Amino acid sequence: MDVRKVKITSNGRLEVHYIDFGDDIVLKGDHQVHPDMRAAMNRLVPFLCDITEQREADKYDWRDRECEYNTDLLKSLSVSGITISGEDGFEQVIITGKRTLSSTRKVLNLNTPQISLDSDEAEYVRLSELQEAVDAVCEEAKLYVKEQKYGVIQQEFNFEAEANADDPFGGSGDAGESGPIAEAS
Repeated sequence: MDVRKVKITSNGRLEVHYIDFGDDIVLKGDHQVHPDMRAAMNRLVPFLCDITEQREADKYDWRDRECEYNTDLLKSLSVSGITISGEDGFEQVIITGKRTLSSTRKVLNLNTPQISLDSDEAEYVRLSELQEAVDAVCEEAKLYVKEQKYGVIQQEFNFEAEANADDPFGGSGDAGESGPIAEAS
């Protein structure tokens, strides 16, 4: 399975374009993406910021990517997909995302230029980290397609579960079952 495009749609589902046994296949998923897919896409946000030369790029701490400072710094940016073109060894990637503008709350769509994933060309200084992040997205897409790794949505609440012993109202029954009121003397 050769993943060519991965996109999280606006309703939280996955669209995957891939080649399998010579066939071009487009899968538009009916299920929510798994949190691992969202995490994989989020790992691409610093690269989107850096490659598109957003103002936060110079302040981003590449040594400690998970720190709270970086999370706050990049909160207005998100990645929704990647597109991979070219053949093995000469592949290129485009990252698609958006920036939510702070003054108007409107969305500015962003696309990186094509970045070669070929280490011999090395036009991007953080190529190995970018390759790892792209591979993680592709792996999650494969798991979504082949192993049905979806996000779980709670469909119903089970109110008939056993009563909690610590619940002071656990054995009280329905409101209509209360006993008679004793008169005060």
